[in-house]
Amino acid sequence: MAERDIVCDSSAIISLTDACLAHVFYFLKEKTGAKFLVPKSVVQECVEKPLHIPNKDYRFSALKIKDMINDGILETVDADVSRRMAELEKVGNTIFFARGRPLRLIHAGEVEMMALAEELEIPNVLMDERTTRLLIEAPLNLKEHLAKELHVNIMVNNGSLQKMQELTDGMGVIRSTEALIVAYGMGFLKHFDEIEKDVAEAALYRLKSAGCAISFKEIDEYMKGVS
Repeated sequence: MAERDIVCDSSAIISLTDACLAHVFYFLKEKTGAKFLVPKSVVQECVEKPLHIPNKDYRFSALKIKDMINDGILETVDADVSRRMAELEKVGNTIFFARGRPLRLIHAGEVEMMALAEELEIPNVLMDERTTRLLIEAPLNLKEHLAKELHVNIMVNNGSLQKMQELTDGMGVIRSTEALIVAYGMGFLKHFDEIEKDVAEAALYRLKSAGCAISFKEIDEYMKGVS
């Protein structure tokens, strides 16, 4: 697999789709040749489940995502990563403890995404989910966040923490907002002419509303960094 390829989690796919920015995937694939790869659990969560439940609120997004899969923009990968998944899930969910009990922080979708990226030796994953991203990028920041959120002292299993860092070493996390900014820099919004930058800022706020874990301060910093 090429270094530009990306393994995608359901969180970022849903954020971009719900924000009416699904064509970011089409644009980046055309401009960079990147492959956007999705594990089976992501397809189940984004497409199959919403299309087979009585609540039809999520059908529109599910159908748009299904269309991206049919178009070959999102490529489903059926690989046996069960061993890697079991290891990641065991380690990831025994890092932090509250009141003597381990905190279950990562679930099937995130675990399979990370396991697939590791199996295929792909360095980048596309993910909006805050907890797993912090677990990869800044676990001690996550510890502080959990302590504030749960109002308890969080204990750390240093053995599991070290093992998780080894398993995710070199793994880079890209959020939907960062994918948008990259696309923006390559001309994704140029048809908006003189209001292009305003549209980019509005799109970042829309992605935040759609579920991307990004702060208002980060959005301001993004906009200061773009022309």
